Amino acid sequence: MNEREAIFISHATPEDNDLTIWLGAKLSAMGYEVWADVLRLRGGHDWQRRLEAALRNRACKVLLIANPISVEKQGVRNEIQIASDVARGLKDDSFVIPLRTKPYQSPFLIAQAQYINFERGWAEGFQDLILALNDYGVPHNQPVNTDVWRELQTIHARALTTAPETLVSNWVSVQNLPPRIFFHPEGSDLRAFDDYVRVPYGNGHLSFAGVLPKRGKQNSRVRRTDALINEGWNALGLPKHEGRKLITQLINAAVADYLKRRGLSTYMMANRHEAFWMSKTTPLIKVQFDWKPYRGSRLLQGKSLKRGVQWHFAVSPSYQVFPSRHICFRSRLIFTTDGESPIQSSGRMHQLRRSFAKGWRNARWRDMLLAFLYWLSQGSNALSIPVSPDESIELRLPPMFFRSPVGLPAADESQEPDEDDPTPDLEEERFDELPEEEDF
Repeated sequence: MNEREAIFISHATPEDNDLTIWLGAKLSAMGYEVWADVLRLRGGHDWQRRLEAALRNRACKVLLIANPISVEKQGVRNEIQIASDVARGLKDDSFVIPLRTKPYQSPFLIAQAQYINFERGWAEGFQDLILALNDYGVPHNQPVNTDVWRELQTIHARALTTAPETLVSNWVSVQNLPPRIFFHPEGSDLRAFDDYVRVPYGNGHLSFAGVLPKRGKQNSRVRRTDALINEGWNALGLPKHEGRKLITQLINAAVADYLKRRGLSTYMMANRHEAFWMSKTTPLIKVQFDWKPYRGSRLLQGKSLKRGVQWHFAVSPSYQVFPSRHICFRSRLIFTTDGESPIQSSGRMHQLRRSFAKGWRNARWRDMLLAFLYWLSQGSNALSIPVSPDESIELRLPPMFFRSPVGLPAADESQEPDEDDPTPDLEEERFDELPEEEDF
């Protein structure tokens, strides 16, 4: 019987605990025997001795969760040293399999090890890992038992309460769409509709703006919006599924045009989604909101003196039809050095997004979105986005609230300390220019 049938996960504690527990549960559910330092959290047993024995005598592969933090941890380095000694004895050059969650400088002992990329996502990396384990012939014939890993997942969990809880979404309901859509062939005189969005189709454009035919006359260039959605547009050779896509493009273009007219600047994200950010032409002071049960005020842009940047709240809106028609406003952060031009380095922008707001809690993001939407609608429960001289897309505010029959005890929503941006004296804060972020 082969005594080496286990997988040992080497990881940084506590930084990589979540991934280790997730990975351990997945592998155990597939019949693998899994050991990891995170098992110490269960208490009892002489885990130091048992873990070292598993690494030296039971492991047939070592998974190293590799990132700049983990490879500098002394405990991880000790495990890499032991694993290297074992690998030499087994003559196994692939004994250690790094799982790269972030770019890192590989320790000398495993410099030649081929990593599996977990940067794109845990699920995608896990698929590649399973393929590798199968190629290496790692046994997975253990009785399926995920109780240990499930217990670890619930150690710091909060118990549900029977008190109902109100949850705020980032969905803004679309109450009404324009009743008609127009096709304008190439060469049409559109000067009367220059202020309204249109999208190209065939040898012309589609728009919610146009001139209705005289009563009693048919016009193949006009279609009811609901008919296009449900039936398509035979006169144009436009099937309904393509018609729905074009309507989505028109609505997204209309929302984007409205945000630009309100003074927001644009930035193209790495995923090709456009973000609309609060610039100097939008409020520089705290923006109040009052949508029961939520009321308060939030800054939507500010300065970080230590980092030498200015931060700007941004949104990426998109029209969606499931489970009901709505605009989804995804929250973003954009960084500039002068309040006008986004930082050109995508790597620097990405790094700032991950580090600058690391202490921001859910309540802060929720309140910033509520403050933004309150400003956008000027405190109204309705927002009209013009798409023609006579028609608008009608949105209903505030965003959709959902009522859960159970809830969670209130979590600590206080900000994590940020050594780079200590909290300034609010009494000395000046609002004739961008304020420094008061929560740092």
